[in-house]
Amino acid sequence: MAENPVSGVTRLPVLNSAQFGLPPRDRAAYGLVLAPIIPKVFNGGWSIITRLTIPAVVTVPFASDAVPPSTGRTTGFGDIGWEALGHKMLRGKKQQLYDVGLGPFAGFPSASDDFLGTGRWRLGPEIALGITARHWVTVLIARNEWSVGDKSNRADVNQLTMSYLLFYNLPKLFYLVYEPIITVNWERQPGDRATLPVGIGVGRHIRVPRRPRLGMTARVSGFYNAVRPDTGAKWQVVATLVFFNPNPAVFDF
Repeated sequence: MAENPVSGVTRLPVLNSAQFGLPPRDRAAYGLVLAPIIPKVFNGGWSIITRLTIPAVVTVPFASDAVPPSTGRTTGFGDIGWEALGHKMLRGKKQQLYDVGLGPFAGFPSASDDFLGTGRWRLGPEIALGITARHWVTVLIARNEWSVGDKSNRADVNQLTMSYLLFYNLPKLFYLVYEPIITVNWERQPGDRATLPVGIGVGRHIRVPRRPRLGMTARVSGFYNAVRPDTGAKWQVVATLVFFNPNPAVFDF
């Protein structure tokens, strides 16, 4: 259950990502993201799961090739995203647990710089489907978001985002993980819309001394973007640290 982001577990993921091979000149971008997940559990396997995605620190190179690499980047705060899923957990005949969730997504133009966000309010539906078995967990969270409100001078947003997670538990609290974020930007031309990362990661659950109610898991994943737009990165590395508490009402540090 600790791996499942839509289970009734309070958690605080901290993601540190790096992208390499961005055109032009194969430059790099970095991001530190906080994504607290807070469930409210009801009787009968029902819950409401809310998640904030907060790009706390983002640094990206400018798109213009005319800017020297030494000064051609900006660092700041990104666009915040908010999700709320009405979630139902079902138990299968062989003790598998099935997750079904549906709810809204909202994005806010909170970026500190035009290069770090869309500059648009965004809304869209989100769905989550998952299976938890004895040794593995798989979850798909998918949404499509559209820009709303005043267009100003910023581009329209129409994008599909799919977060797929596949965990396989190993002995001694280790696990393998495949956790790509697949995107399709419908505003781009056909053939230049999708990003499909391919790779694998390894992680381990960690017991926190003197904090029996608090757990941690840490993992590192590497990806090659087998399908990517012309402006997309070739490689990604993501290091994730997750604090979690089985109590859905309290996150006790």
